Amino acid sequence: MSELIKVSKDVKKKLLKIAGELQSERGEKISLSETISFLISCYEGKNSSTKTSLVESLSHLITDLGKSEPSDIDKIIYGATIDSA
Repeated sequence: MSELIKVSKDVKKKLLKIAGELQSERGEKISLSETISFLISCYEGKNSSTKTSLVESLSHLITDLGKSEPSDIDKIIYGATIDSA
């Protein structure tokens, strides 16, 4: 049995974007219900590969930033050195 939920236009737009990305990755049509289920599983930690990947990426970034000069950090974060004039 289906349930009706109300979301703002902005939330619906974001859900459609996520659904499109999932559809592209999986090569099959993805419903908004499946998209919401995916987001819930990420929240609950059932999609541990995504969570692990994110944590590893952040860990490497933090380690790299700790070894870097301020100008290098600007390049990593902003894509360019920020001049303080």
